[in-house]
Amino acid sequence: MTSAMTSRAQILTEIDAITAVAARLAAIAGRSDAQRKQDLVAARRELAMRIMTVMTIGEAYRPLRDHPTLYPELRQRVNAMRAAIADHQARWSAVAIDSDDAAYIASSAAVQAMGRDLMGWIRSSVTSLPE
Repeated sequence: MTSAMTSRAQILTEIDAITAVAARLAAIAGRSDAQRKQDLVAARRELAMRIMTVMTIGEAYRPLRDHPTLYPELRQRVNAMRAAIADHQARWSAVAIDSDDAAYIASSAAVQAMGRDLMGWIRSSVTSLPE
């Protein structure tokens, strides 16, 4: 993908996909069935890939990449999100989530809220830029 081909619509489409994966993760967090752990691992993997994709697209989107304040803030916010996800997943591996479901759900909810804030910030930032 070249920067000339990268569009605002692509970024917004990827944000929508991340939002859908996050909603699926939230639903999985509330389940207690045998398939829960396997679904959790798959959704976590997809979320990580989609976050990498939105960063790649963002780096190719010149109005964002060339912005003197928004682009550095995007990188900082995404890095903070990645760190929060990594911390959550380290504390709550798929094997460990049965040990204290209330604490797991609280941790998951905090990461989800951070993700919603990040996706909202990216959406508003990208839509505020001239094409």
